[in-house]
Amino acid sequence: MNTAARRAITLGVAIVAVVAVVVAMLLAPRFFTGEPEASYTPASAQLAAPSPVAVRDLDPEAVQPDPGILAAKLDAILADKPDRTSFSAQVVDVATGNVLYDKNAAANGTPASSLKVATAIAALDALGGGTQLSTSVLLDGGTLILRGGGDVLLGDGESDPAHPKGYAGLATLAKQTADELEKRGISEVELWLDDSLFGDAHSNPDWDKSLFTSNNIGEVYPIAHYAGRAGQSTSTAYQSDAAQQVRKVFARALGERIAVTEGGRGPYAGGEQITEVKSAPLRDVVKHMLLVSDNYIAETMGRLVALKRQMPAEQAGAAVAAVAAEHGASGLSLVDASGLAAKNQISPAALTAVLRSAATSGKPELRELVYSLPVSGYNGTLMHRLDGAATLGLVRAKTGSLTGVATLTGMTMTEDGRLVAFSIYANQPNGALAPHKPTIDSAVTAIRGCGCRS
Repeated sequence: MNTAARRAITLGVAIVAVVAVVVAMLLAPRFFTGEPEASYTPASAQLAAPSPVAVRDLDPEAVQPDPGILAAKLDAILADKPDRTSFSAQVVDVATGNVLYDKNAAANGTPASSLKVATAIAALDALGGGTQLSTSVLLDGGTLILRGGGDVLLGDGESDPAHPKGYAGLATLAKQTADELEKRGISEVELWLDDSLFGDAHSNPDWDKSLFTSNNIGEVYPIAHYAGRAGQSTSTAYQSDAAQQVRKVFARALGERIAVTEGGRGPYAGGEQITEVKSAPLRDVVKHMLLVSDNYIAETMGRLVALKRQMPAEQAGAAVAAVAAEHGASGLSLVDASGLAAKNQISPAALTAVLRSAATSGKPELRELVYSLPVSGYNGTLMHRLDGAATLGLVRAKTGSLTGVATLTGMTMTEDGRLVAFSIYANQPNGALAPHKPTIDSAVTAIRGCGCRS
């Protein structure tokens, strides 16, 4: 057997193995959410009996859907609507890369929060799934410097490793700081806030002002608690200055043992680091971002990717686009990392390319992206969608909603055991919020239930 043949066989075996892992995750989502089942299962849901995982489910020779038959089914569902809503979509066989369905899939459109799939792969690839972000305290004479390193999920209390939100706690940081200061015989300090990591990239000129008033985003800083919100709940209002609020919380906790006065703010060149707390591993932060579709975390990830690629923080969208291009996405133009900007342009074909690249990657942190997506009828933004018997727990996907736009990008298995990636866009020029989500769900249900043999 020659070298080329051996390499081809090795590559084929590797792809089958990777796809087998992803298939197992799709068939048993309750074991891969990473959080208690009861926290996400609606009280009214009737959980489908788990399907047995048979060897044939992992067979690379399982029958692929006939593209003609699949097209007939999906074209009927995704036909233009009387309200002028149009659809674009692509379905791709993950193991082979074969395009099984294409409806204007190469045309760029507004992805809304489906863009977070690209942001996730960019963060995991550029920064690493095991990376932990530091919030540090430095000392320079009588000046104490609180420095943000990109962790925007700080909690107000003790560090809690059970969840990425509050994994690093400000009360813990204050205690560690007070212990060190008392060792040094220091009883009073002036507290400086160094929130300079992102420069002036706190907002985005392409965001509509209504996004702030409707509680979809706040000013972005490299140090924040609860993803920029006033409290733990995702319904809590965003703060106008999350970094300053962190300083207040930290100063209050530190002030129980050390006299604290407020100092300056901005870059601080000197000082000796005396303590720090670290965020949850990035893979867990990204998973949380995708689960609840957190815009603040997505924007933070985009800025960190930009800095890693030696680009200005305000070019977060361009940085995400650059990484996505390395994973097969072409022709995209991104102006943010969260999907809030209507000017973002990326095609369904680019998103399925990114998903397939992640699922078949040799990097474990990229393969993890697939099972970080919400599960149909079970958790996150898919808790109340695709919850019928045919799809409950069997679709993992990222939702997207903007005025005039609805998208869904993810993976499922066909009736015959083929793992497929899909991305579907609905665009309505009249401007309704997230138009025709039920139509998109009907299309995904058809994909999932498709044997589609000729």
